[in-house]
Amino acid sequence: MAGTFEAERLREAVRSSLFAVSRLYRVRGDGDLQYDGKRPGEGWDAHGYFPRQLWMLDDGGLVCHRLWKQRWLRREDGRTCHSRPPDDVRSLWSCALIVVLKLWALLDGTSGLHTSPEVLPGLEGHVSPRTTSRWLGRLGSRALALHQAIRRAVMERCEPRPIERLFPAGLSPPRGLACRRWRDPPSVATLWRALAILLAGAVELSVPTAVLLAEARGRCGTPDTSSLF
Repeated sequence: MAGTFEAERLREAVRSSLFAVSRLYRVRGDGDLQYDGKRPGEGWDAHGYFPRQLWMLDDGGLVCHRLWKQRWLRREDGRTCHSRPPDDVRSLWSCALIVVLKLWALLDGTSGLHTSPEVLPGLEGHVSPRTTSRWLGRLGSRALALHQAIRRAVMERCEPRPIERLFPAGLSPPRGLACRRWRDPPSVATLWRALAILLAGAVELSVPTAVLLAEARGRCGTPDTSSLF
């Protein structure tokens, strides 16, 4: 696809979700994934696991995994909670990397919602245009926080070199973005910049996008990474 980044380099940086490029997950004997997380604090005991289905990317193709998440019980009052993986987005059946790639195809492409080519062919037909539009509204409302978190994550990876070396010509949204009709154009432009920094960091630093995104979501300021989007 035509756009801000050279297509092959971009595809290489986004081919796989977090389970395939990190050690955050354990693979069970039956092939399911397990996320143990961290104990919330003193007085919390492990309280089994519970499953959910999550679409992920593996070498450019879509896979649906059963993911088991650690549940915790607080002895004092019986309250429970669970550990959420960094790429598990609340109330969505697609991992965070897929959400980012669907939105990047929409924002950086030259076509509209129904005709924008995907970053990876394997994402063709995954979720409806209406769902992608809902994702845009969800991330657009948090665009500034997402931009700041991604920028901090990329800066840490760049140190002691300045982050600007990754994009010496600057990062300006494509002309077509401003020509299209959006409910909140400033938020859309901020979201484009946030995703552009994420992908530029992944491509230029040779870091899997899923890893860099997980690091950014971990900087959202709360224990629950889903609060960033």
